[in-house]
Amino acid sequence: FDLDSVDTEAPRPAPKYQDVSSEKPQAQKDQGGYGFAMRFKRRNWYPKNKEDHKALSEADWEKLGAGKPDEFPQRNEILNMTDGILSESLQLGEGGKSRVEGYTDFQYVRSGYIYRNGANKIDFPKKIALSGPDGYLFYKGSNPSQALPMGKVGYKGTWDYVTDAKMGQKFSQLAGFPAGDRYGALSAEEADVLRNKSEARQGQTDFGLTSEFEVDF
Repeated sequence: FDLDSVDTEAPRPAPKYQDVSSEKPQAQKDQGGYGFAMRFKRRNWYPKNKEDHKALSEADWEKLGAGKPDEFPQRNEILNMTDGILSESLQLGEGGKSRVEGYTDFQYVRSGYIYRNGANKIDFPKKIALSGPDGYLFYKGSNPSQALPMGKVGYKGTWDYVTDAKMGQKFSQLAGFPAGDRYGALSAEEADVLRNKSEARQGQTDFGLTSEFEVDF
């Protein structure tokens, strides 16, 4: 994670000429925070005000500030909603399910999704018809490292995804036509991902969606 720099240089005398204002360098704009969240895409399918495509964009990422990894405003927003059924990847181990067996003991990082399934917004007089899950995909960390490690280091973790919402878009591994069409398809709805221990073969531990790699510093 990037930390905001602190300028300790003494103030300089004011110049005798007028400075020309300019934008900050792109690198400064792109500096990361403690994490990011992005709202799911839901396209308006009301016939007389229809959106054909609700695309993903880098501009949709909302920067998260410091604090506990499981506390951020977007999460509170969804928790405080009254419509729909809450689904949250932070809740592990319910009903024998495990997002990732052996990959859930993260002390400083939380990632995944939080949404309300069925939180539809239908207002025909205003020509609005939004359906499907309403929520966020997110990554949030705390206590960022102050220095790079030495030698070879192994990393493992979980990942999730959300797609754009595009009329006519379909994904065979997801049940029901609306996923990817009226709302962005979610990894949480992918049928082929093994999430229940009772359905696993003997010795299988790869539950959920995982990544594992090694970096040589």
